[in-house]
Amino acid sequence: MKSIKLAAILLSSILLISIFSCNVEPVDADLFGNVLNTASVSGTYRMTAFNTGIPTDLNHDGATSTNQMLETTCFNGSSITLNPDGTFRASSKGVEINSSSTLQCFSNPDYTGTWTLSVSVLKLTYISAGNVVEKLFSVSANRLIYSATQGQIVGTSTTNVPILLNSSYNIIYTR
Repeated sequence: MKSIKLAAILLSSILLISIFSCNVEPVDADLFGNVLNTASVSGTYRMTAFNTGIPTDLNHDGATSTNQMLETTCFNGSSITLNPDGTFRASSKGVEINSSSTLQCFSNPDYTGTWTLSVSVLKLTYISAGNVVEKLFSVSANRLIYSATQGQIVGTSTTNVPILLNSSYNIIYTR
């Protein structure tokens, strides 16, 4: 009986030491261990890459790239500003095929909405054409990454005619 009590005390001690000696990671951290919270992610992020699953040659220089920002300046100026109060403002610029089947830059009006952060996932919520839109971004250090497994991108045919292509893509914003 004495040995059972001693074993129970010893086992309880080992269990308590194991529980309290663990190094607990912050609940809201990115893959690199950076603590993420409202204050740490607030700021202005500029689009630094628009990576596609299919290489394009939008500038017709004979060299294709999976980063459309290297092919055209149409995306320059796209940004997202996350305010500490949970609101945001975003500007969206890009490239499209116009009615005469040539490439042209576009600039959408700025849009505003709210944002929330859950661990390393940022959710932007806004109204577009009367519909509620939610976009999810992964947050890592000073970057926001929007990924689409299937979407439409602008490309060109082998004869340099603008066409829409189905492709995966990710858009990277950097602070």
